[in-house]
Amino acid sequence: MNDWMQEIGTGALMGLINPVLYIAILAALIAGVLRVKRERNDLRVSLLPPWLELKSFVGLGIPIGLVLSAMILAAGVEVSVIWVYAVSALMALIIVSWQFRLLSPALFMPAAAAVLYALYLFELPLPEWAALEIPEGLGTIGVASIVMGLLLLAEGLLIRWSAVKKTSPRTVRTPRGLKAGAFFTKRLWFVPLFFLVPAGSLEAAGGWWPIFTYNGTSWAVFAVPFILGYQLTVVHDLPEQIIKQASKEILWLSALVTVLGVAGFWAPYLYIAAFAVAFAGRIFLALRTRSICRQSGYYFINKEKGVMVVDIIPGTPAEKMGLKRGEIIHKLNGILVRDERDLYAALQKNRAHCKLEVLDHQGQIRFVQRALHEGQHHQLGIIMVEDPMRNFSSDSA
Repeated sequence: MNDWMQEIGTGALMGLINPVLYIAILAALIAGVLRVKRERNDLRVSLLPPWLELKSFVGLGIPIGLVLSAMILAAGVEVSVIWVYAVSALMALIIVSWQFRLLSPALFMPAAAAVLYALYLFELPLPEWAALEIPEGLGTIGVASIVMGLLLLAEGLLIRWSAVKKTSPRTVRTPRGLKAGAFFTKRLWFVPLFFLVPAGSLEAAGGWWPIFTYNGTSWAVFAVPFILGYQLTVVHDLPEQIIKQASKEILWLSALVTVLGVAGFWAPYLYIAAFAVAFAGRIFLALRTRSICRQSGYYFINKEKGVMVVDIIPGTPAEKMGLKRGEIIHKLNGILVRDERDLYAALQKNRAHCKLEVLDHQGQIRFVQRALHEGQHHQLGIIMVEDPMRNFSSDSA
């Protein structure tokens, strides 16, 4: 037990001094500031706080990582130190490139495995200062496919539980040059994982542990700060539905990849299959989601039936009335409204009360109403698509 506690403490310290963790923290802070700036440019109001991305970064990923680490250590999954360095370097490069969508384990982990296998295959030497050995054959590179499958599980869960929340509204241009509403999410997640690496104070226990090892006889515990990312713009539907579907597909891919990785322990060629399926499958799912978004048209755009509600400003009368994204305001105080100008004019006619006739997501009519206090008719709290012909400056009624 003392050996375990010492190794885990030392391994955690190694994870904390990994520079990729601090590069990711800085990226999450910058992403929040840039999002606030874009919201103010597009909507003239910021809906979400600038620390949202950082809060998400240090949120659910940590407990998920600890649970997965317990599974990895219990099975005795052994990886090489050079693989840890290769994966960390790739994650850092992707973060700096600002392409968070590439921070899927199904993309950067096969790339790291391919680089290391090429070093072994072509017998390319490493610099003397690196003091690292390249594993022979598939080795721990192949065993890492099991880790990839578990990280895909984490990615699917984080997309479902985190990315789906508090997506940011924005405006985009349609091919016809019109403005339309859209929803954007760009997240980073910190998922710490603990592994066994060769040469340490931990020894095999009887005939049951460890299970998935290459050729190590003693091990140390090493923590790796995995950084997962997700990025998506939705224009054709409510973002919650699209993101939940993407999460479901990734979870299925995770199950398939994990099974292939475990089977590779007895049939090593299945390691290659696991990496190939993960890489091709994740690209296919991303392109499929993008194709659906492009072919389905623009949903958050002004319609003949009334004013499209893109989003609701928190704490405003619109939120208290229960208005929701994607609903259409058909009438206000009995007056038919077709654009922001009509809505603003109808609000001016009755400054003490607001009764709305709204078309919900199924096209059904519902009524909401609320008494307004002094000045609230100017700040109802609805984010709408900008009318380029209007002669007043506010982007929200």
